[in-house]
Amino acid sequence: MTENQYINVTPHPRILGVLGDIEFSHWQCLAELIDNSFDEFQAAGGTVDRPSVAVSLPPANSQRATAEIKVQDNGRGMSLEAVTNAISAGWTSNGRHGSLGLFGMGFNISTARLGRRTTVRTSRAGDSDWIEVTLDLARIANSSKYQAPYRLVPKANRGEHGTTVTISELKQEQYATLCRPKTQNVIREKLGDVYSYLLAEKGFLLTLNGKKVRPRLPCVWDEKRTVTRQGVEIHAVQRIDRTLSSKKACMACGYWSTADAEHCEECGQDRLELRERKIWGWIGIQRYLHRTDYGLDFLRNGRKIMLKDKRVFLWQDEDDIDEAELEYPIDSGAVQMGRIVGEIHCDHVTPNYQKTAFEFETAEWRQVLREVRGTSPLRPKIAKSLGRAENRSPLALLFAGFRRQDPGLNYLIPGDGRNALHETAVKWAGLMRLGGYDYQSDELWYRAAYHHDNPIVVDPQPENDEILPGFGAGLLEPDVEPEGGTAPGTTSAGETLAEAEVATVETLDQRLQRYRDSADPIVDLTGSYYLEELGRVDLTAWAVRGQSLATKDERPAPVIVSMVRAPRLDVFVDAGHSLFREHGADIRDLALVEVAEFMRVRANNVSMPLSEIVAQLKSHTSSPRLTSAATAEESERLLELVRKAMVAPISADPAVHWLLLTKDERADSERRFAVEAGGVTPWNDAISSGAFIRYVPASAVIRIIQGSPGTFLDGCVFKRGYIALSDPGARALVVERLINPLGDLALLEQHRPRLDVEELARIRISCRLIARDLADNT
Repeated sequence: MTENQYINVTPHPRILGVLGDIEFSHWQCLAELIDNSFDEFQAAGGTVDRPSVAVSLPPANSQRATAEIKVQDNGRGMSLEAVTNAISAGWTSNGRHGSLGLFGMGFNISTARLGRRTTVRTSRAGDSDWIEVTLDLARIANSSKYQAPYRLVPKANRGEHGTTVTISELKQEQYATLCRPKTQNVIREKLGDVYSYLLAEKGFLLTLNGKKVRPRLPCVWDEKRTVTRQGVEIHAVQRIDRTLSSKKACMACGYWSTADAEHCEECGQDRLELRERKIWGWIGIQRYLHRTDYGLDFLRNGRKIMLKDKRVFLWQDEDDIDEAELEYPIDSGAVQMGRIVGEIHCDHVTPNYQKTAFEFETAEWRQVLREVRGTSPLRPKIAKSLGRAENRSPLALLFAGFRRQDPGLNYLIPGDGRNALHETAVKWAGLMRLGGYDYQSDELWYRAAYHHDNPIVVDPQPENDEILPGFGAGLLEPDVEPEGGTAPGTTSAGETLAEAEVATVETLDQRLQRYRDSADPIVDLTGSYYLEELGRVDLTAWAVRGQSLATKDERPAPVIVSMVRAPRLDVFVDAGHSLFREHGADIRDLALVEVAEFMRVRANNVSMPLSEIVAQLKSHTSSPRLTSAATAEESERLLELVRKAMVAPISADPAVHWLLLTKDERADSERRFAVEAGGVTPWNDAISSGAFIRYVPASAVIRIIQGSPGTFLDGCVFKRGYIALSDPGARALVVERLINPLGDLALLEQHRPRLDVEELARIRISCRLIARDLADNT
C-alpha cells in the first residue's frame, strides 16, 4: 500500500477574481471595509481623537475609466507585515471571535466584487513612509503567482496615520449603480441603520461623499410609560442584561468549549481563548405601527447582523417538528401591523459569512432566544393548554401589555377621539429622525393618546346664572361692600381698574404663551405641510379654552395664526366661540382657512383660490375623510368595541343570548370565528363563555340588545340609564335613541351601500353618538 503521498491543492490565483462572483450587495461590500476600520478603532481603545471613516463613491458625472471607490480611516495604520496579512486571501488576525471583520475573505470578496484593481495605502504615526500595495486581479491571474507589488511613499508629516482602500477599474454593473444619487442615499441610510449603535453610542464618524451618515435612532416610548394588566405595571421598554458563564472560544472553528478544556471539543485544536459571554440590550414599544418597520435588531460587536427580525415572534416547540406559529401581531385585523422593536447584543454568537444572520442551530443562538422570549408561547391560554408554565420573559410582558392596537392611553396609541392616528405617528417619527426638536421625546405621541381618551369638543352653552335677564345672581344679596372688600371697579388702593392695568402691558409673545397654556393640541392638524406654489409650514394647532383670542392689532377673532419662527406656524382656535358653539362651524376647517390665507399672502399669490388651498391642506391632514371607506372603518371599530364589551354581561347566561340568533346568523358567526380567531379557542368554548358575540352579524347584535336592554345599559356597555325608569314608554325611548345610531353603523358594516354626502355625515354623527354613549370601561 502506498502512503504519505499528497496532491497540491493550492488554489490558482484566479480564485481572487472568482471571489467577486459571490453574492454581496453594494452596501455589504462597503460594510466589509468599514468593519475593518471600526475593528481597529475598538481595538485602539480610544487612542484616536475622533474615529472616522470616509467613503467616496463616483459622482453621477464621472467616467467609468477614471471612477474610484475609496474607504479612508484615521486609525493607527499598519506595518508592512500587517498589511501583507490583511490582503492575503483567507488570513485574518481576528480569529472567529471578538471583531466585526470575522472572515479574512471579506476584504477580498468585497473588493473583487466592485472592481479589478485595489490599492491599500497605510502608515502608522511616526513612520517615515506610506506603504502602498496594489492588487491587480488580472495581472495576478496571468502570472499564476500570488504576488502584489508595493512601494514606499515618503510622508510629508511623520505624525500622519491611517488606512485608505481605493478600488478602481470598476465593473460596469457596479459603476452604473453606485454613481446614482438615489443609490448613494439608500446606501447611506442602510449604513446608518447597520452601524447606528457605534455611531450613536461610541461616537464613530462615518461619511459618504462628504455627507454624514446619521444613525437610525429607535423611536420608542419612554421607559417611564407604563400600562397595567391584571395588577401588573408593564413598562414600555424592557431591559435585558444576562451574564453567561465564561467559556473557551476556538479561534480556528468558532466552537465554544468548557472553561477547563485544553483542546477544542469540535475540531481538536488548542487555539482556545477564555472569554466572557453576555446577552444584553432592550426591547420596547415603538411610537408608531407599521407593516414592516418593526422587529428586533441583533448585534455583534456593535454592528447589526439581523435587522427588524421577526422570527422571535414565532412559537415552535424545540422538541417538535411542526411549523412555527406566528404569535405577533395577531390583533390588527386584515393588515397586520406591529410595533415591538429592540436591540439585542450577542457578541459570542457566530454569524454566517455574509453577516446577514446567525448560525441558528447553535446552542448559543437558542439561548439568546430563550432570554428574549422564554420557552413557552406568549399567549397564556395556549401555554396552559400545552401544559407549559406562564411566560414571564421580557417579550411576553410587552405582548401582554401592548398586543392590541386600540387608540388611547390603555395601549399607548395616538388618536384623535375617533380614530387611531397611525399615519400621523409615522410622519412624526420621520421628523424625529430628521432631528426635529419637538419630536425627540414621546410627549407629542402621548398627548395624542391622552386626547383620544379626552377628545377636544366644542364647549356647550355655559349655564346662565342670572335669575332674570339683565339682573345678576346677586339680586337677592344686600348691596353692601363685604367687610374688608373694595367697591366694584376699584383696587384696594382706591384707583380704578383701568389705571391699575396700565402698569403692565402684555407682549404678543406673552399673549400667545397664555393661549398655549390654556389649550389642547389638535393632533390631527399638527404636522408639516408643503404646497408647491406656496411653500412649507410646520403647523401646530391649538384648541384654546376660556380665553378670547385677538389678532396682533387687538381685533377679536375666533381663529388666529402666528408665525413663531419660519417655517413654524401656530394656529389658535377659540373652542368656546359662538361660531362653533352655536352655529356649528367645524373648528378644523376654520383653522385651515386661516392657515391657507396666511400662506397665500406670504407667497404673494392671492390669485390662487382660497378654497383650493384649503382642499390641498385638508388632503395632508390625518383628519378622518367623509368617505364610505373611512366611515365604514370607524363603524367597524365602534361595533368591535361594543361586541367586546358585551362578552362579560353575556357570559352570565350565554345560552339565552345564543338562542336569539337565527340559523343563518349562527353559521355566519362560526365562519367569521374560523377566519378571525386563529384557532386560539375552540368554537364550543366561545359559545359557552359568551365570546361568540364578537363574531355575530351587527344586525344580530342590535336584536340582542333590544331583547335584553337591562343587561347592557346602566354602565355595563352603554352609559344610558334604564333600570331606574319605571314607565315602559320612557324605557322604550331610551332603547330607541340607542338603537337608531347603532342601526346606521350596522348598515355600513354589513352592506356597504352607496351613500351620498348627507347620508355619510349622518352616519358620522351616529358614530360620535355611540362613542359618546359607550361606558367608560369600554
